[in-house]
This record gives sequence, C-alpha cells and structure tokens, in this order.
Amino acid sequence: MDDPPKKRITEFDDMLQLVGSWGRFQVMLMVMFFPFNLFLGYVYLSSVLINYTPPHWCKVEELLSTNLTMEQRKYLSVPLEEDLEYSKCAVYAPDWNQVISEGYTEPDPNWPKVPCSSGWEYDLEHFHRSSVTDFDWVCDRSWIPSLGQAMFFAGAIPGTLVFGYISDTFGRIPATVASNTIAMLSGILTTFSVNHWNFFCLRFLTGACHNMFFTIPYILSLEYVDKSKRTLVGNLGLALFLTISGVSQPWLIKYIGDWKIFSWIIFGQMSIVFALPWIMPESSRWLQSQGQSDKAVQIMRKIAKINRRKVSEESFKSYKELCDKQKESESSGKKSTFFDLFRHRNLRKNVILVVILFMIITCVFDSTVRNVTNMKFSIYLTFMISVALELPADLLSIVGISHLGRRFSASVSLGLCGLCLLLAVPLSDYPIIAATFAFTGRFFATYALNTGFQYTVEVMPTSLRGQGAALSNISSMVAQIGSPYIVYSSNLNPNLPFILMGILGLVGILPGLFLPETADTQLPDSIEDAEARGLNDRFFWIPLMGSENRYKTKKNSTSGVENPAFVET
Repeated sequence: MDDPPKKRITEFDDMLQLVGSWGRFQVMLMVMFFPFNLFLGYVYLSSVLINYTPPHWCKVEELLSTNLTMEQRKYLSVPLEEDLEYSKCAVYAPDWNQVISEGYTEPDPNWPKVPCSSGWEYDLEHFHRSSVTDFDWVCDRSWIPSLGQAMFFAGAIPGTLVFGYISDTFGRIPATVASNTIAMLSGILTTFSVNHWNFFCLRFLTGACHNMFFTIPYILSLEYVDKSKRTLVGNLGLALFLTISGVSQPWLIKYIGDWKIFSWIIFGQMSIVFALPWIMPESSRWLQSQGQSDKAVQIMRKIAKINRRKVSEESFKSYKELCDKQKESESSGKKSTFFDLFRHRNLRKNVILVVILFMIITCVFDSTVRNVTNMKFSIYLTFMISVALELPADLLSIVGISHLGRRFSASVSLGLCGLCLLLAVPLSDYPIIAATFAFTGRFFATYALNTGFQYTVEVMPTSLRGQGAALSNISSMVAQIGSPYIVYSSNLNPNLPFILMGILGLVGILPGLFLPETADTQLPDSIEDAEARGLNDRFFWIPLMGSENRYKTKKNSTSGVENPAFVET
C-alpha cells in the first residue's frame, strides 16, 4: 500500500499512520512486552510470600527432645489468649524437666507465663520458610517486614527520578535494561541478608527499580500503536502474564518450601533483558524529540517493512526534516525541562490531578494486595484468588476504558472498590461473605490501576513523558509507603484496614472526574498539545456517545500547521 503523494509529515502520528499503526510490528512489540508483566509480578507481589509470617509460638528447648508432636508441644507449653487462640509471644514457664519426668500431657493454667526467650517454632509442615522464620521477625520484631516494604517504596522515589532521567536523556532501551538488571541482582542478593539492616538496604535497592523497570517498556509499547489499540496493548499483558505470574507464585513457593530458592528462580528469569537491545527498537517518538533523525527514520523504515507498507522516499525525507527541526530547536535553547509541566495552567492542573489520582489508586491497590494476609483462609488460596482477579479485571478494562473513557472508569471503579471494602466491615462475622466483598474491592482496584497507568502516559507530552511518568510514580511510591501500615493496622482492629482502604477509595472518585478525557485522542507530542487537552470537551461525554458529541462547540480544523512537539526540545 502506497502512501498518498506529497504527504507532508507534521507530527509523529502522520508518519506512524504511513508505516502502519497496527500491524505485524505492533503485535510483535506487544509480545516483547509480555515478559515485563511477568517481572512486575515477581518484583511487586513476591514480597507478600517472601515476608509471610506463618503460625508460630514460643519454642521450649526441653520439649524438642521428647516424643511429643508439634501440636502436643504447642498445647502443653502455650497459653490461650482471650480469643481462645494460642499466644504467639508468651509461654508457660514451669520446671520443664519436672513436667517431662512426671509425664504431664495437660497444661496447668496456674503455671507462670513469660515472654518468649528461646525463639519460636513455626508451622513449616503446612507453610513455607520465609525471611520471617529465618530471622524471627515476630512479636516485638514484627515491625521489620512492614518497614522493609516501606523501604521498598522509599527506594522507588530516588530510583524513579534517576531512571526517568535516563529514559528521557539516553533512551527507553538503556533505562529498561539498567532498571531490570538492578532489580534482578538486588532480588537475588536479598536472600544473602544476614540481618535486617542488609535486608532494608537491598529492599531499598529493589524498590529503586520499581516500577520504572515496567513503566518504561510500557510507555515504549504504547508510543508505537494506534490510539484505538493503546488500551489493548497496555492491558492484555497484565491480564495474561501478570495473572500467570501471580497465580503461580504461591504454589511454587509452597512446593519449594524455601523463600531463597524461590527468589533465585523468579528473579533469575529477568536475565533475558540483556537481549532487549537486539530485539526491541528504541522509541522513535523519543528519537524524534531528540532530533536523532537518522535513527528515527531507520526504525520507521523497518516498521514499514515488517508491516508490509510501501512508503515513498518523499515521506521519509519529510519525516527526517521534522526530526532535524527539533534538533535545531534544541540547539537554539528551546529544550523542555521538568518544570515546563507546571508552567501552563491546564497542563499543571492535569499533572497535579493525575498525580493525586495515581497516589490514591496505587495505595488502595497495594493495600488490597497485601491485605490477603489478614484474611481467615489459607495464604496460598487467598493469594491465588486475589491475583487471579487480574484476568477478568484487566480484560474488562480493555473494553471499559475504551467505551466508558478514562475519567469515569477511574472514578466509578474507585468508588465501587471503596464501597465493597466498607461493606466487608459489618459482615466480618461471616468470613466467606466478607471475603467476597474484599475480593470484589480488589477487582475494582485492579481496574482502577489499569486506568491510572494509561492516564500517566496520555496526559504527558512526549519530550517530558519519562519525567512526567516518573513524577507520578514517585508520588505513588510515597503513598504506598503507608500501605504496609494500613495492613499492619489490623493489630489494632481487624476491621481497620478495610475502613481505611474504603475511605480512600471513595475519596478517589473526585480527581478523575476533573481530568481531561484522553480516549480517542493521539498522545500529546508537544507541551502545547498537552496544554490543550480537554479544554473543549463536554463534562459528561463518554466514547460510547460518539466523537461527534464530544465537544462543546465545533472543533476548528486546521491544516498544514507544524506540531512544535516535533521540533527538538
């Protein structure tokens, strides 16, 4: 198929339409992106299992040398709490030699009770060995796993800045390789920790790569596809491969029984990232924004060849001229900076709102993920069900985000998430019903997260998309520092995590409503494009109503106007 004669290329999407915005190349690119969805599950979800606290009770050294079973030792040595559960942090303290010699099989409630002094026993017959069991991070040290997870999110703050800068300065591919490599190495090295200080440092380092190791190739994948397929490309990998990653992890670690071997297996898979520079192309949008015309044209030629599209030399020449103009613009000192995101009124409003929205979404989502440890069922089953909800939620979001739009998808899903989590509170005496509402809330939190991921890409101009996404991610990591403590608040009141998550979900209804609708629009290439987002949209418009009903007034059509986004900034 030949492109129209004398076609002047005024923006990236003009050239993308000529070489093919949805064809074999885009399908190949989507497949290349699939492994990063697996890695997202490994880096993000595995900590729930690695730091899991199995049932435990105080160890009595004298009883270990007897013929008593684990249950008999626990029954004899551990007092019951007021809720008739075995104490995790106290133990009877009689003369155990006398107890053993006299053949006691029943505890005496009048025996003195003391805090654990000889360590703990863990139910490793039914549960796996974890970092908690290796280091006895229970009772007065139970704060360590939560702080370790907080350190993970704290590490993401400087890490996101660094990798966002690398992405916008050196390209998407170098940033992707570097972030995935560090995530792999730190994930493996965590298993060699000798104390909680080592553990904190390595969790911080792993967090420094989260979630840029996923977000950067996510952005790269969306930059090459037609606007009508962005939701499909962005969410199909999450639906399939994040689900596979999450559903398989609890049974893998249960089968292996050891968090260290488990970590070596899952993080070792990330080594395939070293092949990335030879199989995945650099972002032509980024090359264009940097004025690297020869490389950008070379990639567009390859895309046209793969998609079997015939493109005239005149079109490639026109595209090269566009890239060269951006290089000239950069040389003249017109390069965009991070602060340009806040120098324009509408863009500033959109950036602030998308940051607030993403903070709420990620905090609620992360809390629902980690709250499986507070449910009164098997950790392996609840973890699997929780992550399996990714599949229907991601598939529904492919349709819902495209037809309802981003604004109402974000607001409605967060509102329903908050409502379901709050309804679980008065039903807490009915565990199955309460769990059903909790899992439904998790479903809607996943739907909201998919919307949030797209929003952080679609409101940012190309020249600042990496740094804009980095800002959103940094802010979300700040919010997620609190999620381990939301889950940990169950120690104060079992219903408190659900109340806090529910309130956050309801608050999250607001920011999405005042963001521009980005469905059926091209990615903004320039700051001017991003500034104009949504200014003429009707408030209650959704894509189902048709594009002809989108605007308050007729949209003026212009032709032959150059897009400043393709002038190097």
